Amino acid sequence: MANPRFSCSVTVQSLPEQTHLEQGLYAFSYTITIENSGDVLAQLVGRHWEITDARGQMQVVDGLAVVGHQPVLAPGQSFQYSSWAQIST
Repeated sequence: MANPRFSCSVTVQSLPEQTHLEQGLYAFSYTITIENSGDVLAQLVGRHWEITDARGQMQVVDGLAVVGHQPVLAPGQSFQYSSWAQIST
Protein backbone atom coordinates (compact mmCIF):
# COMPACT_ATOMS: atom_id res chain seq x y z
CA MET A 1 0.00 0.00 0.00
CA ALA A 2 1.26 3.48 -0.86
CA ASN A 3 2.50 5.66 1.98
CA PRO A 4 2.41 9.37 1.00
CA ARG A 5 4.36 11.54 3.47
CA PHE A 6 5.95 14.95 3.28
CA SER A 7 8.00 17.14 5.56
CA CYS A 8 8.45 20.88 5.41
CA SER A 9 11.10 22.99 7.12
CA VAL A 10 11.39 26.77 7.17
CA THR A 11 14.18 29.18 8.07
CA VAL A 12 13.45 32.88 8.45
CA GLN A 13 15.66 35.97 8.68
CA SER A 14 14.71 39.59 9.18
CA LEU A 15 15.55 42.07 6.42
CA PRO A 16 16.26 45.38 8.18
CA GLU A 17 16.94 47.20 4.90
CA GLN A 18 13.42 46.38 3.65
CA THR A 19 11.70 47.04 7.00
CA HIS A 20 9.83 50.33 7.42
CA LEU A 21 9.02 50.77 11.10
CA GLU A 22 7.25 54.08 10.57
CA GLN A 23 4.74 52.26 8.33
CA GLY A 24 4.53 49.16 10.53
CA LEU A 25 6.04 46.99 7.77
CA TYR A 26 8.51 44.28 8.69
CA ALA A 27 10.42 42.36 6.02
CA PHE A 28 11.61 38.77 6.22
CA SER A 29 13.38 36.38 3.89
CA TYR A 30 12.55 32.71 4.12
CA THR A 31 13.79 29.42 2.75
CA ILE A 32 11.40 26.51 2.56
CA THR A 33 12.40 22.89 2.01
CA ILE A 34 9.73 20.33 1.14
CA GLU A 35 10.77 16.68 1.15
CA ASN A 36 8.89 13.67 -0.18
CA SER A 37 9.53 11.27 2.71
CA GLY A 38 6.93 8.78 1.50
CA ASP A 39 7.14 6.03 -1.06
CA VAL A 40 5.12 7.48 -3.97
CA LEU A 41 5.86 10.06 -6.67
CA ALA A 42 4.18 13.40 -5.94
CA GLN A 43 3.83 16.85 -7.50
CA LEU A 44 3.65 20.12 -5.61
CA VAL A 45 0.90 22.08 -7.36
CA GLY A 46 0.08 24.89 -4.94
CA ARG A 47 0.53 26.50 -1.57
CA HIS A 48 -1.56 27.52 1.43
CA TRP A 49 0.04 29.72 4.07
CA GLU A 50 -1.50 31.08 7.26
CA ILE A 51 0.57 34.03 8.49
CA THR A 52 -0.21 35.38 11.96
CA ASP A 53 1.19 38.77 12.95
CA ALA A 54 2.10 40.06 16.43
CA ARG A 55 -1.49 41.25 16.99
CA GLY A 56 -2.91 37.81 16.26
CA GLN A 57 -4.29 38.85 12.86
CA MET A 58 -4.12 36.06 10.31
CA GLN A 59 -3.45 36.51 6.60
CA VAL A 60 -4.12 33.55 4.29
CA VAL A 61 -2.12 33.15 1.10
CA ASP A 62 -3.20 30.57 -1.49
CA GLY A 63 -1.85 30.06 -4.97
CA LEU A 64 -0.77 27.72 -7.69
CA ALA A 65 2.88 26.71 -7.74
CA VAL A 66 5.69 28.04 -5.55
CA VAL A 67 7.95 30.71 -7.05
CA GLY A 68 6.69 29.65 -10.48
CA HIS A 69 7.46 25.95 -10.06
CA GLN A 70 5.36 22.82 -9.68
CA PRO A 71 8.09 20.25 -9.00
CA VAL A 72 7.61 16.50 -9.25
CA LEU A 73 9.29 14.79 -6.31
CA ALA A 74 10.29 11.15 -6.28
CA PRO A 75 10.53 9.45 -2.89
CA GLY A 76 13.51 10.91 -1.03
CA GLN A 77 13.72 14.03 -3.21
CA SER A 78 13.29 17.55 -1.91
CA PHE A 79 12.59 20.98 -3.35
CA GLN A 80 13.92 24.16 -1.80
CA TYR A 81 13.04 27.75 -2.57
CA SER A 82 13.63 31.16 -1.10
CA SER A 83 11.64 34.36 -1.21
CA TRP A 84 10.76 37.31 0.98
CA ALA A 85 7.71 39.16 2.25
CA GLN A 86 6.72 42.37 3.99
CA ILE A 87 4.23 41.91 6.80
CA SER A 88 2.23 44.61 8.51
CA THR A 89 2.24 44.18 12.27
